[in-house]
Amino acid sequence: MLKSLLSTRISIFALTAFSSFLPFNAVKAVTFQESEVNQPDFIAIAQPYGGNKYNLIVIEQIPNKNSCWKETGGNPVNVDLLLLNFDFSGHCRRSTDANGYSIRYDGQDYGLDILLNLVEKDGNLTLIGINRKDSSQPPIIVGTAQGLNSQPMKIQLNPGWRFTKRTYEGKPLGHVYFSYDSTTAPNITPMPTEGNNPTTLPSEIPPQGVMQEIVAPDIQPQKEIIKEKNVSKVNDTSEKVTVNQSPSPKYNWNPSRRERMMR
Repeated sequence: MLKSLLSTRISIFALTAFSSFLPFNAVKAVTFQESEVNQPDFIAIAQPYGGNKYNLIVIEQIPNKNSCWKETGGNPVNVDLLLLNFDFSGHCRRSTDANGYSIRYDGQDYGLDILLNLVEKDGNLTLIGINRKDSSQPPIIVGTAQGLNSQPMKIQLNPGWRFTKRTYEGKPLGHVYFSYDSTTAPNITPMPTEGNNPTTLPSEIPPQGVMQEIVAPDIQPQKEIIKEKNVSKVNDTSEKVTVNQSPSPKYNWNPSRRERMMR
């Protein structure tokens, strides 16, 4: 028994000594910044698939390379996905789910707390941010297709919204932000409440529509997104999280309220 007790004490001492050597930074939260980008080099696209479903895709055009897309028409603007016609490695960068894009509001990275989704209503398609932790919170309205058809459609960002890139210690990452800054933008997009809960003004909540889950489309395996070069690798765990798809949350939409941001 004495031998067993001694062995237990030695094990506890060894574990305590080992833990004292663990780096303190391992438990510190990673803080991301953002960098401005050339807006015409980016596009948000609603890609139809499987009937009345839509996937949100963000494409970045690498300057002086093959064109990644072509825009035609209006209300909505249709998008010809040229990058699917060639090996777009080194020409285009593509993000197809929440690992590749997210909402950044007044400098706050909301990551997977607010998921981007698409709502179909009255012949229009709207891009909104949904609080996955509290479905009672109304959505943040980001942009609209200004119409609806069976072709890939450009999402027109509402005033005040823009594309930016996630950075870590000054180095750009592949993650794209839908970014909003209330200090410089028109005061028509609501600010998320404390506790990372998004909200909208009552008049900005769209009427009841069809909630569309964001699911990656069936794309050829060889069409892989190009990994950024000349950038130091960062253990950006938030970009590697797998989002479990679940039935769309139910919201109490009020049909009598105006859609101020659908313009």
